[in-house]
Amino acid sequence: MVLPLSSSDPPSHPPHLLKPTRKIISFSRTHSNNSFGRSPSHSCNGLTFVRSKKPLSDLNAWGIGGPCNYFVQVFDQSQLTTAIRYCREYSLRFMIIGKGSNCLFDNMGYDGCVILNWIDFLEKIRSVGYRVGRGYPFNRLGVQSATEGLSGLEFASGIPGTVGGAVALILLR
Repeated sequence: MVLPLSSSDPPSHPPHLLKPTRKIISFSRTHSNNSFGRSPSHSCNGLTFVRSKKPLSDLNAWGIGGPCNYFVQVFDQSQLTTAIRYCREYSLRFMIIGKGSNCLFDNMGYDGCVILNWIDFLEKIRSVGYRVGRGYPFNRLGVQSATEGLSGLEFASGIPGTVGGAVALILLR
């Protein structure tokens, strides 16, 4: 994901804060009809899908939510691609989350796989912007860009969540 930023003077108004939304960001594609079997975990290409009752309350800022059936953490794009591919192959519903700051989960849980996104990197592209991982903290990106004299994301300095979550919320509006 590339975010272009302009290097003009920052606006004179103070940054605003977004109110938390109670939308569940779900990228599910199929219904759960998995064939992982009864094993406690399943490994593929270095990823371990844990079959457990991982409480979703541990994965969001609200501190509520029942268990999910499967859980996997990804740290780069190839792992994310692998996780999605295997969820589809085994007909597992899935959702991708970051810091969980804008996720509200049902106490009944989630019948599928939760993919926790830890793709966290920041790469400067000349003096015009950054290449940013989906799991990079949105507020840290706002502070970093303002510190370097780039404008356009000043408002992000107080917003919890990740870059991927911020983009998803904008696209889902």
